[in-house]
Amino acid sequence: MAGTPTRCGFCGRQTVTRSGRCPLCGQRKTPPAVMQPPAPPSAWRGIGGQIGSACVAVLLIVTAILIGSQVLLFLAILALCAMAVLFVVAHSAE
Repeated sequence: MAGTPTRCGFCGRQTVTRSGRCPLCGQRKTPPAVMQPPAPPSAWRGIGGQIGSACVAVLLIVTAILIGSQVLLFLAILALCAMAVLFVVAHSAE
């Protein structure tokens, strides 16, 4: 009874395993590793970048208030609002 040919990891040829070894090169053939599904990402990993950019925007607002720059304050508030809209749109489908 013939076995199913499998690829040898050392010589790369398709051979029928004999006693757990490749008959051409003599190296031990190991069974293929079972693929496990990846672990689901944590909630913190999903929103980590958004939290970081929101912190930068808040820091920019504080800096603009301390300096007294209205243009910088306007841009920081605009960026913070844009991030809030993106967050709501991204999480509304869930």
